[in-house]
Amino acid sequence: SVRQKLASEERYAKAITLLYETVKKERHKITASVTAPLESMATAFMQRIAGPRLKQVRFNETLIPSDVQPVDVDSTVSIDNLSGGEREQLYFVCRLALADILAKDERQLFVMDDVLTATDTGRFKRILALLDEMKEKLQIVILTCHPERYSGLQEAKFYDLEGIIKEAKE
Repeated sequence: SVRQKLASEERYAKAITLLYETVKKERHKITASVTAPLESMATAFMQRIAGPRLKQVRFNETLIPSDVQPVDVDSTVSIDNLSGGEREQLYFVCRLALADILAKDERQLFVMDDVLTATDTGRFKRILALLDEMKEKLQIVILTCHPERYSGLQEAKFYDLEGIIKEAKE
């Protein structure tokens, strides 16, 4: 009958709603369990690079950095208001922090593709020191048109991909 069909469809709709709400709630729990350590680690890395003027890096529910809170300020600042160099450093430390968390049990691959082109020399040296420290936990691959900038990395191996490709064609 029509009433039975309607009741069946209503049960089906309620089941789908319950499933959706349950998945949403569990996803939020999982994200929250990762967000706090990620924010803490990204903040610590950013403070090492830029100094102690940053109180906290904050992430949204999709684990994308959303804003930062400077020291001595009660409000947050959107990452859109950061300079180009600060923004690239922020994204770098967020990726590095996530890689560090993922490398908890085994060494992980960390790939960078010229992500620090607008970073000044002083901060870049601090980033190199940070990368040197992380080399035991991460296999770091840096793709760059400026390999001389990374010459300060201890035990780094440099490969000229253009030369390798040229040799392979000959």
